[in-house]
Amino acid sequence: MNNILDLNEAVELGGSVVARTVRELTELSLQAGDGDYLGSEAELLERMGISRPTLRQAAKVVESDCLLSVRRGVNGGFYATRPSARHVVQSPALWLRLQSATLEQMNRASMLIYPTAGAEAAKCTDPKLIAELRSFRAAIDEREAREENQRETLDAEIYLSQLIANMSGDPVLILFIGISYTFGLLEREYRFYRRAPERRRLWLALQRSYCDAILSGDSEIALLIGMRRGRQVESWIAEDKAAAARRASDET
Repeated sequence: MNNILDLNEAVELGGSVVARTVRELTELSLQAGDGDYLGSEAELLERMGISRPTLRQAAKVVESDCLLSVRRGVNGGFYATRPSARHVVQSPALWLRLQSATLEQMNRASMLIYPTAGAEAAKCTDPKLIAELRSFRAAIDEREAREENQRETLDAEIYLSQLIANMSGDPVLILFIGISYTFGLLEREYRFYRRAPERRRLWLALQRSYCDAILSGDSEIALLIGMRRGRQVESWIAEDKAAAARRASDET
């Protein structure tokens, strides 16, 4: 690159040239398919009219978003990639943990979201997803009869919530539910079902009612049951916090 171009880039304050290049690379990737070739370094430098350091700095940012892969050597160049679902939800869940977010706060936000997911799921017409929910519903009685353990209850709840999110057809709900359950798995303060078979039985009953409402296509009932589920978790959090406070008081 010549000195005039480098000087023009330097005049743009606050790294705005890099920011613009990040946006252009991101858009280029989004317009392509996963694994598509976007061009060589030389081709992108000429197309964007930027310096090599600027392109490489921007590429690192887009790579960190899992939207770009830079390959060296034979068949080298810039390729479009896509983040996995796990990557998408893991980062915000970890960020929430680092911000000292609590399960109580997450549940409060969830109570605004989950009922909507259930109501929208009741409108689902996808035969495959409906069949999955029917299969889940049919297994509830068997799970209850053998008194499943805490891990099984949690795994089943995660599966059900993800299935309902998919049935809603709303990508925002799918993302939020994925983040919230990933956060919940990182949270170690509460274990709702440990040594509490009565809680597991109650939760199975709520799962059963939730499935029935969605499978019958009753959005209003699904909404109400979704709200009830959130309130139940809220009450368990309060109970466990009170019990922990009593134990701490007894120890002192």
